[in-house]
Amino acid sequence: MGMQFLAKAIQRFNGGSDEVGQSLDAQKNLLVAQGNPGYAETRRRNDGWTVILATASEALVVPATTLAHLEMHNNGSRLAIVSDLHLWRLLGTAVGVGDCLWAMVTTKAIPTLGALVLYSMSGKASVTPTVTSEMVTGIDTTVVADGWMPYGVGTGYLAAATPGAGVNIPIDGKLIIPPGCSLCLAIGSSVNTASAFHCGVTFDWVNATVES
Repeated sequence: MGMQFLAKAIQRFNGGSDEVGQSLDAQKNLLVAQGNPGYAETRRRNDGWTVILATASEALVVPATTLAHLEMHNNGSRLAIVSDLHLWRLLGTAVGVGDCLWAMVTTKAIPTLGALVLYSMSGKASVTPTVTSEMVTGIDTTVVADGWMPYGVGTGYLAAATPGAGVNIPIDGKLIIPPGCSLCLAIGSSVNTASAFHCGVTFDWVNATVES
C-alpha cells in the first residue's frame, strides 16, 4: 500500500506566512510557478553584497596556482552563496588576446586583510571589512592550488589596444563559501604586457550549513 501524504508550503506574499496546499504530478514532482524574477526573493532578504578589486591586477599567462588576485574568506557561521563573478579589462595592448577568470573554493586561514568595500545589492550601507568581519577580503594572496577551474565565456579582442571588455559570469549558487573557507579568483590572459584587470564577486549570506 502506498503511503499518502499532504504537500504543504509556506506562502510568502506581502509578508504573509499562511500555510497553503501544493500540487504534485504523477511522479510526485512539485509543481510551482515563479511569479517574480530569479533572485528577487533572495535579494529581498537584504543580505546580498558585491565587491570588486579597487586596483587593477596584471593577468597570469599560465594556469592559476598559488596566486589569488582576490580572496573572499568566510569568517562567520553562515554560507556565502555566489551568484556572479565579474571581470573587466582596464588596460589593453594592440594584439589579439583572450581572457578568462579562474576560481576555486578552499579551506584555509584568514588572509592578510585587503580592505575592499562590500556594496549592498539592496541599498544598505556599504561595509569595509576588518580582520574580524564575517567576510574578510584579501588581495594578491598566496594560496595552495586546490581545484582551480576557468569559469564563464572568456572575453577578448582581435588587434586593438582599446580597453573596456567586461564579462558577468552567472554562477547561480554553483560556488559556495562555507565557514572557514575562501573563494579565490585569479585572472588569466594570453598576454599580460600592458594589460590590467579588475575582478569581483556578488554573493548572498544564507542561514544554512554544508552537510558532512
